[in-house]
Amino acid sequence: MTKKRANKLFDSNIFWLIISLLAALVIWVYMTGTQEEVIKRTLNDVEVVFEGQERLQAQRGFVITDASAQTVDVVIEGRRLDVSRLSSEDVKAVINVAGITSTSNYTQDYTLSYPDNVDAGNITFVSGTPKNISFQVTLMDERQFPVEAAFVGSVAEDHMLGDIEFEPKTITVRGPQTVLETIDHIYAEISLTDLDETRTVESGFTLIGKDGAEVPGEGLEFDFNTISVTIPVSVVKTVPIYVTLIEGAGATRNNTKIELDVDEITIAGDASEVDSINRIEVGPVDLTSFDLTYEDDLDVVLSNEVENVSGIESVHVAVQVTGLAIKEFTVTNLSYDGLPDGYAAELVTQSLTVRIRAPQEVLDQLNSTNIRAVADLSNTTATGTMDTSRVRVVVDGALQAGAVGTYRLTFNISR
Repeated sequence: MTKKRANKLFDSNIFWLIISLLAALVIWVYMTGTQEEVIKRTLNDVEVVFEGQERLQAQRGFVITDASAQTVDVVIEGRRLDVSRLSSEDVKAVINVAGITSTSNYTQDYTLSYPDNVDAGNITFVSGTPKNISFQVTLMDERQFPVEAAFVGSVAEDHMLGDIEFEPKTITVRGPQTVLETIDHIYAEISLTDLDETRTVESGFTLIGKDGAEVPGEGLEFDFNTISVTIPVSVVKTVPIYVTLIEGAGATRNNTKIELDVDEITIAGDASEVDSINRIEVGPVDLTSFDLTYEDDLDVVLSNEVENVSGIESVHVAVQVTGLAIKEFTVTNLSYDGLPDGYAAELVTQSLTVRIRAPQEVLDQLNSTNIRAVADLSNTTATGTMDTSRVRVVVDGALQAGAVGTYRLTFNISR
């Protein structure tokens, strides 16, 4: 064949069509022969399933626990066409438990199941590792367990953690009897950092066994899936103690010296309450109830919204009036007012000794004619001899002077 004729042949479409058909035929013959080849294949981590488990639970109240393996490795054999397209996810290792009638420990072998589009008759199960699966059949049960909760985080500076609260206090668990027998309590743990306000958190929980180890919760049912945990956080504040005074008889805060055995206390509470408190008041101390000195224990009273962190329930208060003096006067100017209509009053008391407090120079200028005692009889409701302490002593013309102590006048009341 000459070079010219050869070139003509290679340029022919018919020539290349014939070549293509021959190549396709060769490939088809090869592939057909290969797909029909019988091969073995290993599938790892094939899932173990218990067929009839739902029926077992519904009819007898039995459940499967403690399976010795969740997956197996299997070797299968068949045509390459069938075997090569299978994966571990397509195949299941099946154990039929529908016929079990009693609780016990069992060891059974398994069969393999394949997808519907695979002809199981063309595949042979060669071997499996492990060969058998051990498991336990036990009764379903329902028990109630106590809940414990803990906060393991931290609170911010100048804040205080209170006792945490949580709900529910118990949780009912339904599951295999053998599993429930190992549970001691249910535990929730909250971890937050630098907490500066009260928080309520919905928390998951773990099951704690009687040996202190965690019990897996797979296959168990709970009447609550979370625990509501409230972490109370209070603002902590130190505030001074302030003695309130009822001024009078020449005594004011300016000429009174006050000493306390405790100057301040620490309180805690919600920020909305604590932020507005700048002092804790005790008293009042009536400056007209004593001469020049006073000493007593006064209660520290807080609102229900505030906690007394210091725990100080009372303070010892000493009061001294300075720059004033005391002088006694005998008063004969005695009277009354406020007597209800229809009543008449006759004084039994003829004179009254009163103690007047004022600067010394004022006392030196006073005499009994400047002083009068007036009884308030507005509460009169009966007749006869009546003694009243509702008596006010008036010092006319001396604003810096006043009576200290309590005085009484006696009347005959008639109608």
